[in-house]
Amino acid sequence: MAAIGEIRKRSWLLVVVIVIGMLAFILGDTFSGRGGSIEESAVATVNGKEIKSSEYQKMIDAEYNKTDRAYKALYGQPAPSSLRQQLSDNYMSQYLTVAMFQAEYDKLGLSISRDEFNDLVQGQNVDPSLYEQYGLFVGPDRKFSNDSLRKLMPLAMQRPDFPFFIEKVVGEQAEKSKLQQKYLNMINKGLYVTYFEAKKDFEANGNTSNFNYVFAPYASVTSEQVSVSDDEVKAYYNEHKNEKKYEQEDKVSFQYVEMPIQPSVEDLDIARQYLMPRVELFKNADNDTTFINQNSDSKNYDFGVAKFPSDIDSIVQRAEKGDVIGPYRDGDFYKISKVLDNSSKKEAEVRHILLGDDKYTDKAAQQRTADSITRLLKAGGDFGALVAQFSTDLGSVPNGGKYSWFDEKQMVAEFTEVSFKKPINSFSQAKTRFGIHIIEVLGRRDSKQLKVATVDSEIIRSKETIALVQDQAIEFIGGLGKEVSDSSFRSKATSAGLQINPANGILVTQKELPAFGSNFMQMKKWAFSKNTDQGDISDDLVFENKVVVAQLTSKTAAGVVSFDVLPNNIKEDIRFELLNKKRAEYLKGKMAGSSLEEIAKTNSLEVRSASNVTLANPTVEAAGNEPAVAGSSFGTPLNTVSKPIEGENGVFVINVTSVNTLPAPENLDQQKEAARNQLRSNASDRAYNALKKASNMEDNRDKVNVLGN
Repeated sequence: MAAIGEIRKRSWLLVVVIVIGMLAFILGDTFSGRGGSIEESAVATVNGKEIKSSEYQKMIDAEYNKTDRAYKALYGQPAPSSLRQQLSDNYMSQYLTVAMFQAEYDKLGLSISRDEFNDLVQGQNVDPSLYEQYGLFVGPDRKFSNDSLRKLMPLAMQRPDFPFFIEKVVGEQAEKSKLQQKYLNMINKGLYVTYFEAKKDFEANGNTSNFNYVFAPYASVTSEQVSVSDDEVKAYYNEHKNEKKYEQEDKVSFQYVEMPIQPSVEDLDIARQYLMPRVELFKNADNDTTFINQNSDSKNYDFGVAKFPSDIDSIVQRAEKGDVIGPYRDGDFYKISKVLDNSSKKEAEVRHILLGDDKYTDKAAQQRTADSITRLLKAGGDFGALVAQFSTDLGSVPNGGKYSWFDEKQMVAEFTEVSFKKPINSFSQAKTRFGIHIIEVLGRRDSKQLKVATVDSEIIRSKETIALVQDQAIEFIGGLGKEVSDSSFRSKATSAGLQINPANGILVTQKELPAFGSNFMQMKKWAFSKNTDQGDISDDLVFENKVVVAQLTSKTAAGVVSFDVLPNNIKEDIRFELLNKKRAEYLKGKMAGSSLEEIAKTNSLEVRSASNVTLANPTVEAAGNEPAVAGSSFGTPLNTVSKPIEGENGVFVINVTSVNTLPAPENLDQQKEAARNQLRSNASDRAYNALKKASNMEDNRDKVNVLGN
């Protein structure tokens, strides 16, 4: 346990570990007789083709080289090395989708001619987003301009690598998009609704039934009347466990503590000093996109309305077009922002006391209390004290009831009316759906809305800063001892002032866990490692801005699992299914009689009526969606008591009083068109899902990376 911490403290141990590891590797290959050859697992498959890890790496290299040439053409510099990892993370899904569709294009002979290609990249059918994302051929509003394209393209094509960029980056993107559009258009054009289908649709919407019914909800059956034992749940599972829905993936659960790595003064100063000499350069830059690409860490090209930290609000309010604001700190970055456009919106600041309807149920008493508080405030009463005593808006109580600088769209209409229309320092009441608000208007202003371009510098924690927190983590691990139970881990964390965070039911294929961000893969590798057993403690895991120490609380292998380790939510689903089956049989046995009135009286129920029920909308009043009941109502003879019907939410007995059928018109073109439009509305998604299934598309990178070959 805590091997990394021990190695850090004993450098000689590091040498021993390395030597032993090298010997094991060499001897392992020697005695295995494989000559160092390792069989690779497929990291993905599509249309029967397997992609090995080495093949995928070659794809990434080729894509990176292509992107590198594009960067040189656009910005006169190589692509950042970090882009290679981004491609490694994201390129596979793009490749698999293209390969899946390409197989269909090849079958159908779909292609893009050279004339079509030229039209897509520099003709009348250019997709504006192709160039807007690079800031190319745009007008003053930063939107694509055909005039700009015609004037500047000949000059741009003379730059090194720019023809390659147009052909292999913009052109390929345009070609893929156009091919997919052609394919999906063919599917849409091929969708057809027959006369028979239109007739059935007409009848499902137009034919109605009216019936009286007695409804016994499943929930009305008590546990004393019907119950399901653990043995019954277990027996049902063992009988059905080979069904696909019960198949389990590799799964782990763990608990962990986090120790934040706060940047030192020196860390902050490095990020800030990087931006200082760039303020004036940014102010005078001709091309903001190029400047951001060359100088910014996050390369944010969203030139929209910015939200600034509140501590520089006075600077923001004075800023004019062309000014550069900063450097200022915003989270884990220092930033400088160039003002591109300057507008304003009205904002108000108020404080309030809410007498919520949920607490003040007596409306007359609620109004008397509101009037009393308002009189007291006008006489000079302590607003803060009254907020603490009366307000039910718990979110604003710690702030003395204050809401700072909100616009006219953020609050409900009645609250907004008072905030923006009543005199400053006045006290007024507003009735909303939440209750009665007593509002004091503190101020109003025209707030600057700045559209900006931003260059940022990430605040990087130094090795020294990180090491200080690592030492705290190692000390925490050392204090746990050798045998660590769940409770002792929690007890030690609590005594150290650390919050225990659970991570339950993590699947090997799970892509993300917000708490870990881009470090989730590292966390999964530790948890799913064959060397990590239930109860084990991790080393001090250093992530972006925190050090994590975790304990594995459970691990389940993929496949059919025993009932003992079956997740509780699945056990409860089985129990609920069995319980409703038993409830249905119990209720059907009780709901017998010659009339609805007799059945209702025997079971302490009431006779209800349902009107204009259709097959397309099988809603039964007081019961919800009940397709089996609606269907039965069209097949049950009039004025007869039906047999008990097992519905979605309970058991029904019905007596149909009338069925109204509309004769289908000879011309159903309108219905056919409506049904066809409905089919086309989600055809693209359904086509994608069908192709994905038919091509057996699978991206197994996470599983291979975590569990190995």
